[in-house]
Amino acid sequence: MEDVPAPYTSLRCSAWGWIAKDSRKSQAEFVCASCGFTCNADENAAVNVAAGQGGIPRPRRTAGAGGVTAATNRSSTREPQPVRVGIPLP
Repeated sequence: MEDVPAPYTSLRCSAWGWIAKDSRKSQAEFVCASCGFTCNADENAAVNVAAGQGGIPRPRRTAGAGGVTAATNRSSTREPQPVRVGIPLP
């Protein structure tokens, strides 16, 4: 048995994996902001813990696994390159 970090277990959709604060409608109600899955918030968190899904959020559909982010229309598979600023060298 391995430990599952508690953060995000009550905010992660156990059906889809999407994490959003607005998915937690109340102390007891969970409604996924992405797919609409509804469940008791404690049961949803328990399913996530049982599946080992806590701690670090999984990539979102629009920004992971080679997808294209909606905000920038850039591929998410490549790390951002450093921007060079300052005095140009001769």
